[in-house]
Amino acid sequence: MRAFVTAALALAVLTGCATDAPEPAAPSATGAGKEAKWKMERIKADCMKQKGFKYTPFVMSGPKETEAQKKVAAGDYAAAKEVRTKYGYRIFAQFVYPDDSASGALVEDEYERDPNPGARLNRTQFNAYKKADDACMAKAFKAVLNKDVKNRMDVFKMHFDLKKQLTARRLDGDAELVRLAATFGDCLKGKGYAITSLKPSDLAGRGEKAMLAQVGKIGKEQGTSWPELTTAQARPYLAKEIKDALDDLECGKEFYARYAPMKTAVDQEVEAQIPL
Repeated sequence: MRAFVTAALALAVLTGCATDAPEPAAPSATGAGKEAKWKMERIKADCMKQKGFKYTPFVMSGPKETEAQKKVAAGDYAAAKEVRTKYGYRIFAQFVYPDDSASGALVEDEYERDPNPGARLNRTQFNAYKKADDACMAKAFKAVLNKDVKNRMDVFKMHFDLKKQLTARRLDGDAELVRLAATFGDCLKGKGYAITSLKPSDLAGRGEKAMLAQVGKIGKEQGTSWPELTTAQARPYLAKEIKDALDDLECGKEFYARYAPMKTAVDQEVEAQIPL
């Protein structure tokens, strides 16, 4: 599939609920988050049955994390270099390797299909189903997580608000990361890269953000939000992305060794507290 699909969008494509798709984290839950999701799904199924709808408890599962990805998440330099050498920041790589989920592309065959009807209903049926679905999801969230939500948009907002708070406190507020970010940023400036912020989370996301901006520019020229690029057309962009990503890694070698595992811990805690 030749498109950069954020996890929420992936979830929407596969469940047929595209109207509820902002930008979440990974669709396949693990650990405490997965256990909580199954509990909520069982409560939701009972609730939907009481409202006259058949509902099968379902928790999305997608591609398994590769060993290289696990090592990158733990801050392993060699693994990060291996991944970046092929995929860069995993943006233009999606056009070059559309059938490889490690490129960042959504490979639909690697995701389970939601057995519940969703968008397969007509408009009248869907509106009634959606109303029941929101009410039952709210009931399940309250029962399992003791959190008040009205719909999935509320869940996404709570998830990202918590992630923003923990990122600010634990990553951007970490004195050692701030020190390492200053050195990291100076190195990138020396290589000719524009650095607008030395905040650790901003610096870590600089390259991906720049590549997404380039994708957006191409899309705008084509009159669409996401462009159509052949493998041949995308390769020069990927080559530039890979150079950027490797320069970024070399300059941030010490930074990422600390930042990556800390970010992974934040992501896991957010998913455990407010699973998507």
